[in-house]
Amino acid sequence: MSKDPVCGMDLDEKRAVATAVYGGKTYYFCSDRCKATFEKTPAKHIKD
Repeated sequence: MSKDPVCGMDLDEKRAVATAVYGGKTYYFCSDRCKATFEKTPAKHIKD
């Protein structure tokens, strides 16, 4: 399980609508809208 970094939804990686790689890590998204938001300002959404 992963968490969408934009909306916080828990996701099964196999069922994620979209993915993006940032800083060598793959992030999973519930929608294309969340992915687009992440890609505009990725550092804002990363909570490491």
